Amino acid sequence: MLKIGKYDIAGAILAPMAGYTDVAFRTLCRECGAGLTVTEMVSVRGLVHDSQKTEQLMRLSEIERPSCIQLFGNDPADFATVAKTLSCDIIDINMGCPMPKIVKNGDGAALLNDPERAGRIVRAIKDVTDKPVTVKTRLGYHMDEHQAAALIDSVARAGAAAVAVHGRYADQRYMGFSDSGEVVELAKNSPIPIILNGDIGEVFPPSRHIAALMIGRQALFNPHVFDDQPAEPFGTARRHIELLTKYFDERYTINQTRKFFVHYFRRVNGSKALRNAVNIAQSVSEVQRAIDECEKLNQ
Repeated sequence: MLKIGKYDIAGAILAPMAGYTDVAFRTLCRECGAGLTVTEMVSVRGLVHDSQKTEQLMRLSEIERPSCIQLFGNDPADFATVAKTLSCDIIDINMGCPMPKIVKNGDGAALLNDPERAGRIVRAIKDVTDKPVTVKTRLGYHMDEHQAAALIDSVARAGAAAVAVHGRYADQRYMGFSDSGEVVELAKNSPIPIILNGDIGEVFPPSRHIAALMIGRQALFNPHVFDDQPAEPFGTARRHIELLTKYFDERYTINQTRKFFVHYFRRVNGSKALRNAVNIAQSVSEVQRAIDECEKLNQ
């Protein structure tokens, strides 16, 4: 079991994924057995400047306890300012996002090139709050540049409770294969717990050195991956819609079903017709009818 501060995390963790891990999907994954769910990454600059859009990313549900908000940026002062205002239980720092619009500002994976600054960010948060701080990163920035160990050491000395490592380099983005073996090697020498992320399928690679698993894209296909249950796309889709309509308006709900149904129904008879119907749907009731019609084909 992973311990983050005073919190015991039992079960795999849902990885933060931009555009996907909103409060509805996180709640669904918690219901399916996720031990911890993390928000989409939130800009500390946006929070400092009172961005309403940024605030919406931090909605939390009652089932998310402990709760975790992921922040990104590079200015320790911004992190300190924001940390004092957060109502979550755990603060996670993104030091691994490889997207150009993020790294060009010195955020995300760019911090692999500046482990000293990475440590100062963690220390700035620890100086103003007793909330545990975690970090998410990658093996390094460029292929075969093993910078993660230096970053882990720096944030550990600054007070980080754990680090999740995605087994790719930033310049790989999401191409190629994640190297879980390299993450295990990092874990063997790490002063704090290491969480394994990247290409984790339904059969998890066991290692006594890994404190926990963090699952991303596999959960998009089947949120029940967290409780080892087989995919049940119709029930999953209906529950997801219930949660979306609880937290969001109809337009957002329909847009999210278009994203997720590509994954939920990829191996279901009539999936193409279902996706086509959802793509032109103008109401949630139309989406629900499309699910009903597809389910009839599979009975």
